[in-house]
Amino acid sequence: MIEQYELINGKTQYEINHYLGINALTGEEQRIRKRGFSSLSEAKLYISRKEVEFENSHGRIKKKPKRQKFEDVYRLWFKQYKLTVKEVTYKHSKKATDLHALPVLGKYYIDMISVEMCQDLVNNWYSSYTKATMLVSIVNRIFKFAISANYCSENPMSMIIRPRNTHKKDYDAPFYSKNELIHFFECISKTENNIKLVLFRVLAFTGLHRGEILGLQWRDIDEVNHTLSVRRVLAEGIEGTIFQDPKTSASKRTISIDNTTMKILQDWKRAQRIDFLKLGINTNGPSQLVFTNEHNKHLNLYYISTALQRIISAHKLKHLNVHRFRHTHCALLFEAGLEIKEVQERLGHSSIETTMNIYDHVTENRREDAADKFANFMSL
Repeated sequence: MIEQYELINGKTQYEINHYLGINALTGEEQRIRKRGFSSLSEAKLYISRKEVEFENSHGRIKKKPKRQKFEDVYRLWFKQYKLTVKEVTYKHSKKATDLHALPVLGKYYIDMISVEMCQDLVNNWYSSYTKATMLVSIVNRIFKFAISANYCSENPMSMIIRPRNTHKKDYDAPFYSKNELIHFFECISKTENNIKLVLFRVLAFTGLHRGEILGLQWRDIDEVNHTLSVRRVLAEGIEGTIFQDPKTSASKRTISIDNTTMKILQDWKRAQRIDFLKLGINTNGPSQLVFTNEHNKHLNLYYISTALQRIISAHKLKHLNVHRFRHTHCALLFEAGLEIKEVQERLGHSSIETTMNIYDHVTENRREDAADKFANFMSL
C-alpha cells in the first residue's frame, strides 16, 4: 500500500506499508514500512527491489553485516578455534597473535586491510620472529573466516610473498657425550636426593620430554616386558597446569627400558609407597603419578629445569637445558648403532627431518676422520 502525505511546507511525499510474504526462517509475516519518497514512481521502484530481494533470499530478508574491525573478527575466530585444538596450542597461538598481529591490524576495518599492509607486516615478522610462518597461517585463516561471514571479499594475506626467514637460527642440538653423562651422574649421586637421581636417569635413558615424564603414571610402566608407554603429558593450560594427550600420534608410543633403569624405577616405586604410607597416603591407585611433590601432586613444570641449572652451576658442568637431555639420549642412540628410523620412533618425532637434524649435528665432528677410517679399513 502506498499513501501520500503533506509536509508542513506543503510538499507532497509518499510512504509505503507493503506485505512481502512469510519469512521462511521464522514463519513470521514480513512487511516493509518506509516514508520520505518524493514521487510515486520512486516508492514503487523501492517496493519492486525489495520484492526481488525477498524472492532471491527464499523468503528471508538478508541484512548486510555490520562492518567489523580486524580485532572483532579475530575474537570471533579464536572463539571457534579454541574448540578445534588442544588447550596448549590455543594458548600459544593466541599469545603470538596478541603480541605480533593484533597491535598492528586490530584497529583497522578488515575490509580495508590491503596486501601492502600485510606484506610489510610479514616482512617484519620474518626478520624478527622465529615462528613467523605460524603467524601468517593464523592471520590467513582469520581472513578466510571473515570472507565466509561476509565481512570482507578478499584475503590480502593469501597474496603476500613470503620472504626468507632471516631471524631463524641454524639448528643447534648440544648434548652430553657418554663420558660427560657418566660424570653428570657421578656428581649428582653425591649431592642430590632420590627423586632427582631417578628423574634424570629416566630422562637420559628414555629421551622423554619434560611434560611426558611428569605425566607418567605407574600403570604406564610394564615391569614384566620392561617397557614404558607415553599416554599423557603435563602442560600449561589457559588457567593453569593440565594433563592432555601427547602432541601427535607419533608421540603416543611404547619404548623399551634397560634393566638398570627398570630396577631403579622399581626401587623408587617401593620407596614412594613407604614414604607416603607414613603420611597416611595410599599410592596404589591406578592413576598414581611416578613423580610427585610431598603432597602427592604433580611436580611443577619447572621443577626439573630449576634442579638441572642448580646442579650444572654447583658442579661447573657443560650448560644444557632439559630438552638437551633428550638430544643426549638421541645422540647416544646413534653412538650405540641404532638406525635413524628406530631413533625417530623411540623419540616420537612425527617427522624424520627432526631426527636427521640431530643426527647431522651428532656426526659433524666425525666427518674429518672419515678418510682415515676408510683407509685403515682397506689397509692400503
